[in-house]
Amino acid sequence: MKISLIIISTLLVLSVFLPFILFIYNGTKNTVSIKKQANALVKNNGITYSQKEVWRKNFIGISSDNKALTSIKFNTKNPSVVSDINLNEVKQCNIIKNYNNGANKSLSLKNLGLELVYKSSAKPNVIINFFDIDEDFSEDFELQRIEKWHELIKNAISSPQIVKMAS
Repeated sequence: MKISLIIISTLLVLSVFLPFILFIYNGTKNTVSIKKQANALVKNNGITYSQKEVWRKNFIGISSDNKALTSIKFNTKNPSVVSDINLNEVKQCNIIKNYNNGANKSLSLKNLGLELVYKSSAKPNVIINFFDIDEDFSEDFELQRIEKWHELIKNAISSPQIVKMAS
């Protein structure tokens, strides 16, 4: 009688907690794989990053000399989309937020991105997408993340460039 109660209790506890453990393990495994892929791609470009961040299937990093910004988006269709942006050519950085008006007057975030405006009008503006409801169903602190990177890029753009004077 006691053995059957112990077996049933053990099976019940495992059936409740095992899915949570599997979800956590699977999510950690995916994040580690994305980090390895991002490190392999950025290792070849020779840039050392002072700030870098990996979330979901995205990577963003700013070089230690504040001259380059690298953004990588890992897709299922394409292996990766890499954007190397020279921050010396960027005039300003803007946050783009789009909201959906839902039923019962609720607002939900549709997409969130950083727009980089170049000094030269010949180059088109670049939008780095941080969140899109069509790709991700839930927001994972993207608003705080985009504000952090907006400040970093703004400081890198406005930092004075060291110019050597000719004598």
